[in-house]
Amino acid sequence: MANIIDYVLWRGDLPVAQVPLGEADALILSYLSYMPMDGIVPGEEGGEPVTLRDAASAMLGRSEREGSSLAYSVKDDRKLLAALAQSVRFGTMRLCAFVNRVDGEAEEQFSAVTFLPPAGPAFIAYRGTDNTVVGWQEDFNMCFESEVPAQRDAVAYAERMAGTVQGGLILGGHSKGGNLAAYAELFVGAETHRRIQAVYNFDGPGFNEEIVASAAFTQRKRCVQTFVPQSSIVGVLMENDDVMTVVRSDGVSIFQHNPYTWQVMGGSFIALPERTDSSHLADATVKHWLSSLSPDVRRRAIDGIFEVLGASDGRNVAELFEPRKAMGVLRAAGSMDDETRRAVEETFRLLGEALGKNVSVWMNRTADDLRQRVFGERTQEDRAANKDGNAEG
Repeated sequence: MANIIDYVLWRGDLPVAQVPLGEADALILSYLSYMPMDGIVPGEEGGEPVTLRDAASAMLGRSEREGSSLAYSVKDDRKLLAALAQSVRFGTMRLCAFVNRVDGEAEEQFSAVTFLPPAGPAFIAYRGTDNTVVGWQEDFNMCFESEVPAQRDAVAYAERMAGTVQGGLILGGHSKGGNLAAYAELFVGAETHRRIQAVYNFDGPGFNEEIVASAAFTQRKRCVQTFVPQSSIVGVLMENDDVMTVVRSDGVSIFQHNPYTWQVMGGSFIALPERTDSSHLADATVKHWLSSLSPDVRRRAIDGIFEVLGASDGRNVAELFEPRKAMGVLRAAGSMDDETRRAVEETFRLLGEALGKNVSVWMNRTADDLRQRVFGERTQEDRAANKDGNAEG
């Protein structure tokens, strides 16, 4: 099966002027927003845009000299950058207005970059959650905040780029980046919105209840295309009524979130008719859990958990698991005030209830399905409906 690296190697000789950007291209550009572009791509303050060919070469050189990582996988990232640098389709694209901001005090992680193809609309790519603790906390904050800082900055960034570049705009992002792209389309001004030709959300979470109930969500004409792998967990979190394209992935469970596992044929993804049962189980469990928690309890529990994690002084998620930082976490957990402790305990209690309830429902449905497939028996729902019908007769 082919992935995005194979796609670049196969289709890299087709100029964008000949074949406009499609869904596979959009995933690649969205994914590139994770790359370490600091000091390579000019920021919003100005500077001559750099070609993707030159940017890829610079990032590869830096990674090899410093032995540093790139985005998801050093091996695959290096293959992808090398292929992009050699391609006609991507090599001459220009990159500009790179922003990378991590603010612990504001609990914000935001990064974006704009691609300028030789032809067609500009592509604004929003970075998803990186490995910083701040980035993960901001993701959880989406459960109770009407607008987190990264969402606000996503709107402002799109507005600034609309004032900088000419022609149409495409917005895209993977994971939280997909949420930011969809959010920006909702809340940019009318003039900028008219210029948006497409929005790509790759396995990004939905919105909380307040945003879904807003006038912008219910009344504004939207052009979001949402793609999730068959066992999606991240992309089905919270509320999302967009039509989803289910993409075949060769990954397992949560690892299907990795874009390199998504299968491509031609310029499109290999689509499947439905998500897996495990994805539906995760979806139902989280929605049931969140509906059981008041926004205040959500806030207090999340703040308490991350206050404890922050006591380790770890700046990225990997550092939280270092043994030398464990004592700080344990001390902070022991000193948690009673009200916060109760909120955390209630949160996990309700999560356990939600999981237990939905696992039970899922197991019953699975058993019914097996009986129907193997023995031709009617499902419990069919038997109940038949019983009710006989009673009425």
